[in-house]
Amino acid sequence: MRVLCARHPHLGLLAALRRYPELRGEPVIIGGAPELRLPVVAASEAAQAAGVRVGQPLRQAQQHCPAAVFVPLDPDGVARLRAAVCAGLHRLSPTVEAGDQEAFGDLSGRHAEYSDEAAWASALARRLRGVLDVEIAVGVAGSRFVARLAARSSHPGRIRRVRSGDEALFLAPLPLDVLPVDPAITARLAAFGLDCLGAVAGLGPADLQRQFGPDGLRLYRLARGEDSGGIHPVPAQRAWSERLVLDGATGDLEILLRGVRQCATALGGRLTAEALAAGEVSVVFEIEEAEAISASGVPAAPSGNAGELWTAALGLLGELEPQAPVAAVRLGVSRLAPAAGRQADLLRPGDGAHDAVVATADRLRSRFGATTVRRPRLALDPGDLPERRFTWEAPVVAGVAR
Repeated sequence: MRVLCARHPHLGLLAALRRYPELRGEPVIIGGAPELRLPVVAASEAAQAAGVRVGQPLRQAQQHCPAAVFVPLDPDGVARLRAAVCAGLHRLSPTVEAGDQEAFGDLSGRHAEYSDEAAWASALARRLRGVLDVEIAVGVAGSRFVARLAARSSHPGRIRRVRSGDEALFLAPLPLDVLPVDPAITARLAAFGLDCLGAVAGLGPADLQRQFGPDGLRLYRLARGEDSGGIHPVPAQRAWSERLVLDGATGDLEILLRGVRQCATALGGRLTAEALAAGEVSVVFEIEEAEAISASGVPAAPSGNAGELWTAALGLLGELEPQAPVAAVRLGVSRLAPAAGRQADLLRPGDGAHDAVVATADRLRSRFGATTVRRPRLALDPGDLPERRFTWEAPVVAGVAR
């Protein structure tokens, strides 16, 4: 496992600065009005320089920085930024996770477009910087814990890589308060005269278990950088939609069907390009001078391309009976998640559809290289052995698979 951790300003602060660009460079505090008994969620560099800290009561933060502008947290803006981060990173990494101040990406294996891990990490950092429009501090290591600390020790615009086997050396001088454990445990460690992770790693696991019980072994593994913590992706909750305004309001079923199919083609293309599948599909008819009518449902299997999306939408159209001319149609998808790959069952007609096979082959080729996908040909002289019935050749034309 190789994990990339990218640290960035709080998404709540970035959402506020996008909404109010005139506040860039000013002391900004995210959390609401000072009279509210709420904690500080995030603060700009100028506010932090004045003594504002995350978690402080807003009234105390105002005393530290009277000139600060207080902005309430915008959950919708944060959700949009988090979705954009996931979408951007998913183009380069198979597994990603986005938090309020950190994003993680899986750098295990290799990528056909980048010669080594450093080039791959740089591409992910550039992608994230383009999405958030800020400089990113990046750390790369063999576990979540070490990658996070590497990112914290890095600087905006820089990448700190901890090579495999160097985790304990990197962690040794760090203070105890970086351990993700109960503060009471770090206090007891300090009482024993241990002042850094290297001192903790120097103890045996049995000694730590005698003092801390089940937490002792975890302490030992954390201090040596041997924890197995990786990436914990959260299923995307994004919602996409495609809307088509008709050439004049109509109740003609054929025209409505063509409109919904056109929306399914466009939306299905987006899903395929992002390697996502929809867990819920909805169809909306916008009625002239009346309230829109809609139908939604959960398809039998997640819809990840135009054909699957059209099939799901077609099943919903029977529930819609417009009583007035329809001015526009809208197709929506939600509960988006990475599309699960599967091997095509070639013995069942229709399962290994040509377009699906080509799309899968293209994704494999872009991730693992052109030689990953090969085309079978029936051997002229197969002999008696089943494995000799086919010869395997690389496709002649890039992007074409059979």
